[in-house]
Amino acid sequence: MKNLCYESKTYKKNPYICIMRNLDKELVYVDMDDTLCSFYRAAKKALTENPSQPYPQSQWGFFLGLEPLEGAIEGFRKLEERYDVWILTRPSTKNLNCYTEKAKWIFDHFGQDIVDKLILCPDKALLKGDYLIDDKIWSGFEGEQIHFGQGDFQNWDSVVKYLMNK
Repeated sequence: MKNLCYESKTYKKNPYICIMRNLDKELVYVDMDDTLCSFYRAAKKALTENPSQPYPQSQWGFFLGLEPLEGAIEGFRKLEERYDVWILTRPSTKNLNCYTEKAKWIFDHFGQDIVDKLILCPDKALLKGDYLIDDKIWSGFEGEQIHFGQGDFQNWDSVVKYLMNK
């Protein structure tokens, strides 16, 4: 695997700084909320249980309890066979603890190797990649957007099939 650790002048100065990007594979970003896990279902349930709280994601522990979507974990792992796959998720500004909670969710469902490939960014259009799998369309993202849950990409099986056949 060719990565930037050994190509970078920074690495020679400080071996503890390393970019994990695999340059031999195309780059895929995968959203977390409503792409890997069921944010909407959890938010709807929390609103039903506590209607006076308009932002359920602002509650401590909210992100830790999210359920993985069917086929998400397996689909992500399948894509890793061919692509350099990273998680790119938007943090909740209503709950700054979400940064930690999202990282813990990723650790619990994928392990430390994927926590190392977790990017939290409020505007996904700031990043460049070959593909972005997301339940929302981000104007300005430079790469192909796969609109999860819509059109030809209703589930993880359809996303994996599309990308593995490219």
